[in-house]
Amino acid sequence: MKRFLFIRAIMVLVMVGASWGIIANTVNAASLPVRNAPLEEKYKGEKELEIEKNVGTESDAAEVMKRIKPGQQLPSMILKGLNGKSYDVGAPRNKAMIISFWASWCDPCRLEAPMLNELYSKYKHAVDVYGINVTRYDRLEDVQKFSRSLALRFPILLDEQGAFFEQFGGAAFPTHVMIDHHGQVREIIIGMLSERELEGKIEALQKNKVTLGAD
Repeated sequence: MKRFLFIRAIMVLVMVGASWGIIANTVNAASLPVRNAPLEEKYKGEKELEIEKNVGTESDAAEVMKRIKPGQQLPSMILKGLNGKSYDVGAPRNKAMIISFWASWCDPCRLEAPMLNELYSKYKHAVDVYGINVTRYDRLEDVQKFSRSLALRFPILLDEQGAFFEQFGGAAFPTHVMIDHHGQVREIIIGMLSERELEGKIEALQKNKVTLGAD
């Protein structure tokens, strides 16, 4: 019975996600740490996180309704970068944009980062790429090591309190947000994408610009 209920819950999640334009690739996604659990075993006793997973009150339900969905405009959000600069990811631009929310302990994120690096170098004239570390679930020194070890060339921003991540559901890492050159959210994708899939998303954003007409 429990197995049946679990399978049914997954089916409902997929159906709801599809209706919102949200794609979940949960096989290649790293779940957030459970409530009051450390980031990893080696961090045990050093840092505990608090995250409420259940929506059980009217106020929580209201917060869910405020979440950004495909078709909505990306709001202004100023985040600090590892380079010390400030970035407004919601600022008007004449370029498409890919946001990748990640954490240094996320294995799918580590596998995917080099692919994002290559695609950023190839398409940076047409698409902005931002890797947003949700530092609430990470440690700054590990974020810096992650970026250096992979020689990441695209900007790494810090969502220190996780507020921006929460606006997109805050479910798992990596989470990708595809935004067109008008600043409109086109897709929210949970889970790792292959290089071919990532490149296909970039090409779709470019095609959308041609269809709508350049500003």
